[in-house]
Amino acid sequence: MKYSELISFKPIESTIQLLDANQELKARELVETYVMSETMANQLKTRLIDQLQMDEVVDNKGVLVVGNYGTGKSHLMSVISAVANDDASLPYLQNRGFAEAIKPIAGKFEVLRVEIGGVTMPLRDILCGYIQDDFDRRGIDFKMPDFSTVMDNKQLIRDIMKAFAAKYGDRGYLIVVDEFFSYLSSRDERQIVLDLEFLRALGEMCSKSRMRVVFGVQEKIFDNPRFSFVSESLRRVGDRFSQVIITKEATSYVVSERILKKTPEQKALIREHLEQFSSLYGGMSSRMEEFVDMFPIHPAYIDVLNKAYLIENRHILKNISVCIRGIFDQEV
Repeated sequence: MKYSELISFKPIESTIQLLDANQELKARELVETYVMSETMANQLKTRLIDQLQMDEVVDNKGVLVVGNYGTGKSHLMSVISAVANDDASLPYLQNRGFAEAIKPIAGKFEVLRVEIGGVTMPLRDILCGYIQDDFDRRGIDFKMPDFSTVMDNKQLIRDIMKAFAAKYGDRGYLIVVDEFFSYLSSRDERQIVLDLEFLRALGEMCSKSRMRVVFGVQEKIFDNPRFSFVSESLRRVGDRFSQVIITKEATSYVVSERILKKTPEQKALIREHLEQFSSLYGGMSSRMEEFVDMFPIHPAYIDVLNKAYLIENRHILKNISVCIRGIFDQEV
């Protein structure tokens, strides 16, 4: 029997960019193809949606989406921003529970998507430059001040949102930033302290304005040893941000439900095949359903790639797709 007879193979071989969601049809496609587990949906409800919503008076925070290379971080951020901008995307969400949970923010925001990395400008200059360009496109009458004269970052954000509200009233302004970890990693100690102060101001203003911010990072930053030299600054930023973690389990769910989807009949055949080897692999018997769902990938494969810190090109979903394509027509 061939592998092609045991799995309904739907490869993920392209790398999704956050800016893809600026195109309406592409945004809808990204919403339609995103797969999430119930655990992930619940995490998004408490750690992201509750922070972005504007209906209840709470201590809103900024949001960090943490996901290793190729785990669907940019796809998730594209989906959130697409639905926040247009509630017509709601029916296309696969997870109906999540579709219900995200209704409080659906269609409530104007969205600015930004990818940064490989630049030497301060974070404030980068984001304010993008905001200025966005305001110009929208016809909002506002000019950024000379940053050398800015004495209060939070007052600058208030001024930005006052100009935004003059045109958009009670709509929110959602700024979604990807590749932020790469940017931070390139900054020296003096630079990063100033960047983190502006990041903290953004997080604080989420509770005092209709601005909301979501940053995507490839690794956790608050307890990351490579940023130990600014640990106190990071602690203060951490007080103003909620974290959404794309876990190994969330990635495994995408693999089993999208890339390696199987019918009950296919699962029965795989289970029968694997039971021949259960005595040779520690823990296989007790985790048989996990082995079946992930077949022909070993469940530990994702764990290993998650820990491969020295390999930046470790796009997990893409690598699995390439591996399966290579054996798809071979005998098991």
